[in-house]
Amino acid sequence: MQLASNPTFRGQGLTISAALWCGLAAAAVLGLAMPALAAEAGLALAMALLTLFVAAIVATFSLRYMRADDSPARFFAALGGLVVTVLATLFTGNLVVLGAAWCASGWLLAGLIGHSADWSEARAAARRARLAFLIGDTALLAALGILGWNAASVELDAALAAATILPPLAAHAVAALLVVAAAARCALPPFSGWLLSSITAPTPVSALMHAGLVNAGGFLLIRFAPVLETAPLARALAVILGLCGAIYGIGIMLVRPDVKRSLAGSTVSQMGFMIMSCGLGAYGAALWHIIAHGLFKAWLFLGSGSAIGIKADKAPAPLSGQAVLAIAAGTLGTALSIFVFGTADGSMVPLLLGLATAAATLVAALGGRLPLRKKLVMLVALAGLIVCHGAGLALAEAAVGRNGAPLVPDWALLALLAAFLGGWTWQQLRLASGRGLPLRLYVPLINAGALPPAGHGERQ
Repeated sequence: MQLASNPTFRGQGLTISAALWCGLAAAAVLGLAMPALAAEAGLALAMALLTLFVAAIVATFSLRYMRADDSPARFFAALGGLVVTVLATLFTGNLVVLGAAWCASGWLLAGLIGHSADWSEARAAARRARLAFLIGDTALLAALGILGWNAASVELDAALAAATILPPLAAHAVAALLVVAAAARCALPPFSGWLLSSITAPTPVSALMHAGLVNAGGFLLIRFAPVLETAPLARALAVILGLCGAIYGIGIMLVRPDVKRSLAGSTVSQMGFMIMSCGLGAYGAALWHIIAHGLFKAWLFLGSGSAIGIKADKAPAPLSGQAVLAIAAGTLGTALSIFVFGTADGSMVPLLLGLATAAATLVAALGGRLPLRKKLVMLVALAGLIVCHGAGLALAEAAVGRNGAPLVPDWALLALLAAFLGGWTWQQLRLASGRGLPLRLYVPLINAGALPPAGHGERQ
């Protein structure tokens, strides 16, 4: 069966797609022509390259995926407008423009989540997103208002310079409001519901949202790092919210059988790690996390439709108990060696957890019945990823300029890492023994993000 296509669809889509690719080329030329950028310019340019790259691919992908859509003009106009507002948020030096662009991007994103206007669940998901964004946007506008009033200026640089002389109570209030705004846009608990219910959005929208727009909270905290560093309690709040989001998202990812909501749980978890890195002062690690996660998640979402109807011949076997304990002990041993022979900072926790994840994936793959040639290819690929990871982290730290002062002593970082590894070990050992999560955890996680019944008959 051949799908009918709107006659104006292709022209509109090609225009937006071409504009995005041209914008990406211009941003790349700007980066090559100005290698020695200031920290704030390097941060904005890195985020802009990620946004434009993902948006250009999404727009090109939509030329075919959305060809039978009833409202192509509305879809592509919202997509283009969304990218424009994100770029305005990244590059503006004016507090008023920043607040307006931030709010507009949330409004446009909610509209794309509810793009299928004749679908009641899509409308409900859009309303939930608008409510979460309203709370976060109000917090951001309040923070920007206090900063502008204190600096007697609407210029962002002036407001950040004056933030260092804010009274302690005002500094903590502004920083806490910024953390709330970031948590709402990153879908950390208690704001996770909007992202988990946004599976009603078309797949290209999900790809752009998970790969780029939820990262706005990380950009906000990195950009306003001078404010954040004046308020240790707000930084601690960011770490706590990030910790809760990381654990909560992992739980959802483990129990959800559907592809898109499982990926949404993964995004919540990754945003938790990223916000936690910001709270710990590891801004370079947070930026690299944003870029690497964005590229990977865009690829996963654009390919999610291919998973429908595909069933693996055999479910992958869980790691053995010995392998789990060995990975956890090896990661903790590496952390201890860093403390003894090197210098630990806030980036240690997310980086070592990433190392543990890579080790678990490698052990699971090499332990299967694969030909030796494929195992060697996997080892080479993993080595290449490690090299790319190191190079990307170095570039991200150069773009940010500097990391923040340590929030907690070294022993607290070790305790935080041990807590994560302990939870992961517990979960993996339960899987290895054939048991799932306890029922009291399983039921809330499987229902996370569920929308209320649309009609009276569904409640019965």
